[in-house]
Amino acid sequence: MRLFVVLIVSLFSTLAVAGDTKPFQVDEVLAQQQQIRTDVVAGKGRYANMPNQKRSELMAKQDELMILLEGKQSSTELSQDQYVEAFNKLEWIEATVNNVDSERMICTREKTLGSNRTTRVCRTAAQLEEQREYARQQLETGNTQLTR
Repeated sequence: MRLFVVLIVSLFSTLAVAGDTKPFQVDEVLAQQQQIRTDVVAGKGRYANMPNQKRSELMAKQDELMILLEGKQSSTELSQDQYVEAFNKLEWIEATVNNVDSERMICTREKTLGSNRTTRVCRTAAQLEEQREYARQQLETGNTQLTR
């Protein structure tokens, strides 16, 4: 199972960097999620010490993912927004399972300045937090300079 998680993460990490949307098989992802759910409910292995709140959040994300993928055979049947949503949910689940939230990839669709074209931009949770902190510091520095 660990190998399958690594393969899925590798697939999505490659997609995040390359920007290409390579299809994945929905039935494989759903089978993996079902195995994770079985282990979470049983409270065995890495899930033995997982807090109840985190277990509930994990299963809720899985439910959302399953609804999103319902009736689909391949990721090619998803819209770009749905694909990004599925990617983000899988990344959240993977980060929670491995207890590495700061390494979780978060993708957004952003418009390029001066264009109507959107691109997918992916960053880790740690990078996003670092950017927020930098912006906050710049804002505070700018505000103190204006008030003097």
